[in-house]
Amino acid sequence: MSAFVVKLLQRTLSPSQKDVKPFIYVRSNWMDDEVEFDFLSTSDNQNYRGSLKYEELRNAASDLDQAYNDFFAECKKAMTTHMGLQGFDYDLSLENGEQQVFKMYKCEGYETLYFEIPLRKISSCYQLLDAAIEAGLQKPQAVSALESDVQKTASLAEYEKYVKDSKLKEELLLQKFLLLINSKKAYIRDLESQLEERSKKPSKERMSQRISSEDEDEAYGAATQAMNIDIDSD
Repeated sequence: MSAFVVKLLQRTLSPSQKDVKPFIYVRSNWMDDEVEFDFLSTSDNQNYRGSLKYEELRNAASDLDQAYNDFFAECKKAMTTHMGLQGFDYDLSLENGEQQVFKMYKCEGYETLYFEIPLRKISSCYQLLDAAIEAGLQKPQAVSALESDVQKTASLAEYEKYVKDSKLKEELLLQKFLLLINSKKAYIRDLESQLEERSKKPSKERMSQRISSEDEDEAYGAATQAMNIDIDSD
């Protein structure tokens, strides 16, 4: 259940000779299956009361080919917005000169009647005044709630900044660690390469010595060549 007190501008179809525009003060009490209204008209200084079943809103939404939830939300916003919702007209007048009726229209290119509420005249507007007083007393709570929301938003922003900074530091440390690991791997590969080269050098020297020895053996085992000696004859 939620209660609202707002001031609506009553529409006038003909130019008024008065400088004072007519207003309608509205108290609405939104319950589980219906909404109750108290109206105070400044045009005749009379108080009226009426109610609207949610089933009637459901039927109106069906007639207008609209989704009920969207239609209900739009109607509630139009009836609980101070000075009325843009694009809507509000009228409180006699129907057929007998029944007082409140009507709400949506005016976008053409006029569409959203709903009408039959009213009965009441002697006082105490409930409307009480609701206005209660709404005034609830304002500090609303401010406190707003401050609480601001604090929550600030705390959330600080937490998000902390998480972001922590992730950034973690990424930097990871990059440094990877650089260190890569440098260690390069150093190990260099050592392995040097060790492999050193292990190959003795093999090459032994191979050279063996080849040299084989050459000497071949030279030693070769046939002795005759030497040509010139003998001088006397």
